[in-house]
Amino acid sequence: MFRHRFVVLLALLFYTQLSFAQKQGFLTVDTLAFIEWNEDRPISWEDYGVRTFGKKPSSFAITSVTHSVRGGLKNGEPNFQVKVLFVKKDSWTSDTTNVRLFEHERLHFDLAELYGRKIRKQIVMLGNQGIDKLSVYKRYVRLLLDEYKRKSMDYDAETRHGAFFDQQQEWEEFVHHELERLIDFKFN
Repeated sequence: MFRHRFVVLLALLFYTQLSFAQKQGFLTVDTLAFIEWNEDRPISWEDYGVRTFGKKPSSFAITSVTHSVRGGLKNGEPNFQVKVLFVKKDSWTSDTTNVRLFEHERLHFDLAELYGRKIRKQIVMLGNQGIDKLSVYKRYVRLLLDEYKRKSMDYDAETRHGAFFDQQQEWEEFVHHELERLIDFKFN
């Protein structure tokens, strides 16, 4: 049982880059600024900046992620790239030894990937239905990004930022199950 008392403050910053220009090129990830979600390269505390706040023994962290959705329709067919990115400059912690806090933070990034997969799946489904209006794709992407933001807030509230161990484990099981269920949409 976790015996140390700690306060967890998590502010999840949401950046969403939606670019639907048909002639725009796809994103090349600046690895000095971002980490693209990849199960073979999980994030670690070393990817976070460190900030201190006086002498109080509290644990704080901010995880910043962005969904980059680029592309459009080419000859009436969807041609999109969806990337889920950890934003290094805006992600920080005050305690690189707090394992529970880190597990909570890392799941935020996994939850973002889950919604990246949902976006990719939705784009494929719309394409399979013959939808050739860019506005329809934009609307569904925005709906899923709004749902992602609500889900992230629910995650923080239900786990009390990772302090409630049982709820944290339930969320971990849910997210990992859903990632596996949507494995076909892992990459573009």
